Amino acid sequence: MSKVFRPWKTDEVWLLPPSVVDFVPAGHPAHLVRDLVSEELDLSAIMGAYTGVKGYPC
Repeated sequence: MSKVFRPWKTDEVWLLPPSVVDFVPAGHPAHLVRDLVSEELDLSAIMGAYTGVKGYPC
């Protein structure tokens, strides 16, 4: 499969993808939910379903 050319858009605003921390103020309940999901929940059954390498085609 050949690579796909992506045009350079000079009017794009973001140099890097934004982070949720940049948009959600400290102390907001969204941070509690994020921490619970990433640190407390056992996601091994869900993550185990993703075994192959995925992403943008080369």
